[in-house]
Amino acid sequence: MNKFSTFLWRSAFWLRYKWWFGAKVYGRDKFPMEGPVIVVPNHLSNNDPPMCGHALPRHVHFMAKKELFINPISRWICTWLGAFPLNRGTIDKEAIRHAMRLLKDKKVLGIFAEGHRQKPGKLGRFHDGAASIALRTGIPVVPLALIGTSEMKKGHIAAIIGDPIEVEKGKPTPEAIKALNDRIKAAIQTMIDDYNKGAYEGVDGY
Repeated sequence: MNKFSTFLWRSAFWLRYKWWFGAKVYGRDKFPMEGPVIVVPNHLSNNDPPMCGHALPRHVHFMAKKELFINPISRWICTWLGAFPLNRGTIDKEAIRHAMRLLKDKKVLGIFAEGHRQKPGKLGRFHDGAASIALRTGIPVVPLALIGTSEMKKGHIAAIIGDPIEVEKGKPTPEAIKALNDRIKAAIQTMIDDYNKGAYEGVDGY
């Protein structure tokens, strides 16, 4: 993506989420500024991908449900933003190969491990994809907590970027996948709980 396109979508997301809704971003300085990274946010609404785009300092390429690529306008927007289709409910080998190519090119891959949007306050079951790719590659995972993106109330929207979780390259066994998913899920839940307890009040956010 060229610099002008990046400027356009970043400006649009800033106007919507920062200027209009007063969204806050915490932990931006923790995000790795070079090398391949896998970002795993929780999933609340269709606002989540653009909110992540606003929050993160690097361009994220999200796996997106293939249904978003049926409508020509939606397909154009998703493709322009660097998203690529995923056939949910099956092992989509083409999507996995594309994800691996992105990481090989030292880009940022985004995966909503829950697969579907969840109700606020409780994380859903994490699917195997993100953890499996991380284990196969040894690439760190950055957990990201999204808050308020379903209700979209001004002044009550936030993205909290967690500490990168280092991953040792190895076979993605069911046990290893579960262990890594548990770590990612616990990190996101902790950030959500801390936010709800007022831990970020008075903290300068982006």
